[in-house]
Amino acid sequence: MPIGDPKDEYKEVSANMRQYGNMRFAQLTLFIAMTGGLLAALFTSNPPLSSLARFLLKIGGLIITVVFWIMEERAVDYWYHFRRRAVDLEKQLGYQQYLTGPERSIVTATNAVRVLYLFMFLFWVVTLILHTRF
Repeated sequence: MPIGDPKDEYKEVSANMRQYGNMRFAQLTLFIAMTGGLLAALFTSNPPLSSLARFLLKIGGLIITVVFWIMEERAVDYWYHFRRRAVDLEKQLGYQQYLTGPERSIVTATNAVRVLYLFMFLFWVVTLILHTRF
């Protein structure tokens, strides 16, 4: 059975990393747009929305936040999977694009997005608890 060329796999792994990076950006953009639409509907309705409509919009915001957060975590998992594979391939090929990347720390784009999702999750929970004010 023939073994594939590590160079070809390296190109595919790099393309997969780009795809997941772009997907994360697109998902975040869509999340912000949807959340903005919900907030606009919730806070700028004229005439004011009924209690049921406000409750359903808040539940919708909570659900959208959880769904996009899950999608983000899965995309991150795949991105790191492909990065680990790229590092393995670089060792074989003598490359150092991913092998010598910056050290991981707590200050990352991934953690910043996690904080955003956590904040939005808590925001929707608070609006549901304090339903008379929001």
